Formats: sequence, C-alpha cells, structure tokens
Amino acid sequence: MDMQNRPHKGVYLQQFKEPALSREIRTFLNASASETLIEHPATKELDDLTAWEIVDIARQAGIVDERDGRPLYQKLQRARDKEIRAVVIDAMDDEPFVSSQLGVLLHMRDSVSFGLKAVRKAVEAESSVIAVYKNLTDAETRIPGSIDGVRVARIGGKYPAELHLSRELGLRKAYITVGVCALVFLARAIISGQMQKSCFITVAGNCIANPTNLEVSLGMNLSMVLERCGLADNPTRVVIGGSMTGISIMDTDKTLISPTTRAVLAFREDEKERNYTCIGCGRCTAVCPQDLDPMFIYRAVKNRRLSMLGFLKAEKCVGCGTCSYVCPSKLPLSTVISKYSKPDGEEDEACN
Repeated sequence: MDMQNRPHKGVYLQQFKEPALSREIRTFLNASASETLIEHPATKELDDLTAWEIVDIARQAGIVDERDGRPLYQKLQRARDKEIRAVVIDAMDDEPFVSSQLGVLLHMRDSVSFGLKAVRKAVEAESSVIAVYKNLTDAETRIPGSIDGVRVARIGGKYPAELHLSRELGLRKAYITVGVCALVFLARAIISGQMQKSCFITVAGNCIANPTNLEVSLGMNLSMVLERCGLADNPTRVVIGGSMTGISIMDTDKTLISPTTRAVLAFREDEKERNYTCIGCGRCTAVCPQDLDPMFIYRAVKNRRLSMLGFLKAEKCVGCGTCSYVCPSKLPLSTVISKYSKPDGEEDEACN
C-alpha cells in the first residue's frame, strides 16, 4: 500500500490541556535573564533587514528550535541553500498535558506573527501555515482559524500526529518546520536585541496544585519549577519532556531546564501497576506508526541479541512512546528501544 494512503496507525489520547492552556503564561526568570544583548542594533521594521541579517541575528541570539534542538540560524541557512518555499509553524502539542507551544501561539500572537514574517523573509518563502492539533476536546480557549492572515490548520488523527504533517497539510513542495516558541525569541532578538535565555514549558500532572505554562530561565532546576507551581501531593514520578516521549527523573535538584524542555510533569501512580512481564497481546505492534514489532525488539534488547535489531528495523523507531502507552504490563518499551535505535542521519526533517 502507498505510504500516502496507508491508514494512520497510533492511538487517540486524552489531552488534559486545561487549566494550563487557558491561563496566561507566567514568568519565572533569573534577574540576569535579559541582561545580555546581541551586537546587531534593534529594529521594529523588517524592511530594514536583509535575509542574511535575520539569519545572523538568530545566530547571535543563540536561538534553539524547541521542536528538534537545532540552532535556528542553521535551519534557516539550510532552507535558503535548498531554496525552501514554504514555512510550517509547529504548535501541535499532541502529547497529553503539554501545551507550551499552543499556549504561546494563543497568548503571544503578535510576537509569533512578527517572528514568522522574519522567517519567511530569511528563507524567501512563498507561503506559510500554522499547524495545531485538532483533537482538543477539553480546551476552553478558542483556537482561531488564522493569525494575522496566516491559516491555522487543525491536524487530526491519532498520536503521533506530527509524523503526518506533510500529508495532512497536502504539502507537495519542500518546506521548513519551525517551532512556534523559536519565533517568539527571534522576534525579541530583532525588536529588543535579546538573546535567548529562557524557554516555555508546561508544568502539570496530578500532583501539581497550579498547572500552568511558564517562561523559565535556562539552567533552572526542576525542584525550583515544581515549587513555583506548588505540589498538591508527593509525586512518585517526575517527567521532563512530554508525557509520551519524556524521561523520568530521579533527582529534580540536579536536572536542569534546557531549550528543548517542553514540560515538567509530576504524577502520583500506583507502583504495583508497573513492570509486569510481557503477555504477548500485540497491542504495541497494532499501534506503532512505523509498523515495527516493539515486543520483539524489546525482547531482543533484553536478551542481548542486538544482532537482531537490524532485521527488526529498530532504527526506524521515532521514540513516540505509543507502544509503552498501550502496554497493559506497563513495560518501558519505548525507553528501552530508543536507546538502541540508530539516530536519524544529518538530513533535517524540517526540510522535506
């Protein structure tokens, strides 16, 4: 079956975005967060800048795209070299609890719009679109159909929806995908000369007393962030990153916020429900968006039969966490498989 026409495998997830999404973004910054300025003079007029000056401003400001961890200026340079003509702004947030990109889109529209115009000028793009996740049944905030004339496309389907952006958007030409938070930092660098010293994160979970989206300083530890929002209960598990793709943290005092931190989630769970043995139900295989057999890959790793990983195509794993989510034995399938799957090559997924 053709890849474009193949049914989208995955799983529908409850989103649990509220109340963080509808609340204003709060700040929790160190005193020195905005002290360092770039060398390029600030301006509010994009007409005063050339495309290469915009790229250089992104370099001087040290802006990192939150969606893939790559320096924004390198992505813009590559897009220019490849003559990219379309820009896709990623505000998907298709993982439960996480709304740090969608919240920025909704509450900081002026900065997002300015940053998008700068990116379009930098890569000489002919078109642009903003992508958000459609299945937000619990969202109290209305998602607009467009922002400053740019279409907001609502992407449906099962998680992980981001793997199917090009198909859902009907894109047939090369494009660059940029995280919405990176646009805000680019706008600040151009208008105010600010370097990126912070990032946007969601703090949520059933142990958080005041779930919210925060702008926090880079390098702040997780304990400080959790204290800022308050704990309603002692968590048995703290996750940095998404609820599906994040990493469980043992020491919150020594774990620091980085530019790619999308969320800090605190949960209280019944440990008796975790880590039974595999029952061979096949649910993980049925939902894998890459058509892998996670249970066989997991067994190969656990039995140290690493020579089997190539045959099982473990390198195709994207670490979406869907297999772990549906596993009735609560096995850490995605975590184990991701450690042994080969990372993608140097090809930038944002330039297709």
